[in-house]
Amino acid sequence: MNMKRLPLPTVLMGIVSPIPAIVFAIGGLFSSDAVPGMTMGLVEYAALVLAFSGAVHWGLALDRPMVIMGTRLDAGPDNRRLLMGALPLPVGWLACHATFLGHVPFGLAVLLAGFFGLFLAERAAWRRGELPSGYLALRLWLTAVFMACLGLAMLVSLS
Repeated sequence: MNMKRLPLPTVLMGIVSPIPAIVFAIGGLFSSDAVPGMTMGLVEYAALVLAFSGAVHWGLALDRPMVIMGTRLDAGPDNRRLLMGALPLPVGWLACHATFLGHVPFGLAVLLAGFFGLFLAERAAWRRGELPSGYLALRLWLTAVFMACLGLAMLVSLS
């Protein structure tokens, strides 16, 4: 598959996009509510980023006419990509809902698993040549920062 390099604005937005998560995670250190507003903000933002990260794969799959027309004989790669595109949304919703109901550690754990699982799936797609140059490095950065923020929030919620 012939893939282009990531445009510079995409890379820059990817680099700065974790800033709200960092602010929420650090702010959570100083919050004392039962479901801290900062932690809820972190969960909501992380869930949105997770869903958006999955949507990238949905878009890449739908960019291929054979997926839309249903004429491809070997649909395995496209089905994997569609699954990677769709699954992060309900995972993010589950995390938000659990946190809203007061199950903060569970919500954070769901997001941690979601980010880690999506990265593993993207790594496998990258190895198959299905992702643009530089995308995996950007996703590694995002995954590492978000998992660090979620891990900090988890430690705070368990203390």
